[in-house]
Amino acid sequence: MIITALLVAVVAFLAAIDEQTFGASMMSRPLFTGPIVGLIMGDMTTGVIMGASLEAMFMGSIMVGSAVPPEVYASSVLSIAVAIQSGAEVGTAVALALPLSIFLQMWRNFCYAIPGSWAGKQIQKAVEERNMKKADFLHLTVVPLSIGIPSALLVFVAIAFGADSINAILNMIPEVVMNGFNVAAGVLSCVGLALLI
Repeated sequence: MIITALLVAVVAFLAAIDEQTFGASMMSRPLFTGPIVGLIMGDMTTGVIMGASLEAMFMGSIMVGSAVPPEVYASSVLSIAVAIQSGAEVGTAVALALPLSIFLQMWRNFCYAIPGSWAGKQIQKAVEERNMKKADFLHLTVVPLSIGIPSALLVFVAIAFGADSINAILNMIPEVVMNGFNVAAGVLSCVGLALLI
């Protein structure tokens, strides 16, 4: 279980740093991370289905100017992993992804605030000194690591040590509510497409 949690945490780390490191390659979107998480968790088919559902739901969640959408990347990885681990349906991934995405955005901002502020001042100083290598190095290390490491740690701890607690909570949710989340997964896909349009 620890190896599985570690591998899923690596996927969450790479997904979290994609925009800052790889120039928004879109490889961090649920459509791509879902099958990888499914492969790691031993159920690639479910990973593909859940990843596609979450992608459709979060399709319109993109950062435009100062508007910061919920964190899609690590939250999708975690919700897909937990849903597969508990043997649940797409509705469970949706039920987990929405609150997790908001929580992870706050967690990410909290962990990023001090290192990001420090790095920004150091990068500005390096640019003023015309030291572009130092500016590039700080931009490509401090910024992504201060976002990626906290996200990966949270995903690792949740899967390795919190899975039983999460599964217990999921089992307490009445079947009628979970069926509602399965229906919501389809409706929210339409909302994602509408936001994109």
